[in-house]
Amino acid sequence: MRSAVLTVPAIAAAVLLSSAACATGRPVAATPVAGAPATGSSASQPTAPASGKAGGAGTGTGKRTGTTVAACRTGDVNVVVTFQPDRTSGTTHMAMVTLTNKTKTACAVDGWASISLVDAADEVVPVKTTRVDQPGAPVRTTLKPGTSAFAGIKWTACDKADASCGVGNTLRFNLQASTDGDVAELEGFPNPAASDITMKKLQLGSLQPSHQGVVAW
Repeated sequence: MRSAVLTVPAIAAAVLLSSAACATGRPVAATPVAGAPATGSSASQPTAPASGKAGGAGTGTGKRTGTTVAACRTGDVNVVVTFQPDRTSGTTHMAMVTLTNKTKTACAVDGWASISLVDAADEVVPVKTTRVDQPGAPVRTTLKPGTSAFAGIKWTACDKADASCGVGNTLRFNLQASTDGDVAELEGFPNPAASDITMKKLQLGSLQPSHQGVVAW
């Protein structure tokens, strides 16, 4: 019977595998054969997200950034409505609405601010109100503390003796509903105590980041 003969390369490989197994205390996997399908490849495993947040460009500070800034609420802003005498023609009157963030946190406005006529009994006076894309479509605007957004309003004045004429002595604003809300500060209007604000119909312009053009329609 012939003795088995081991070639030098085979002996060397056996010695290397034996030494590695002794050093680690566990079997060493053999090198895969070229051309054979790989197993346990990382390419077949799903990649975990880099952070626990889904979407957005989070900064890790907990602060809202970009389009994730929360919408301003009625109580977050002060509103001044400034009468525009140079935009008055006949029974058509106009005013500029300025919303200013009074909080210490940025918030965003978009769309329209509702304006309501209120009488001496602090009741909302019914006035036909429409929203218009003037001076253009609304522009979403992030208001940092102390900064403002603007809109124009236009209304048709009327005779207080007319039963369909709305008569009030102040205006209220609302970012969350169509009527009522908080009292706006009036500038350049007739004396509110005289109940001289009359409205047959009212148009609300869209909120814009600049006052440019908001009362030019």
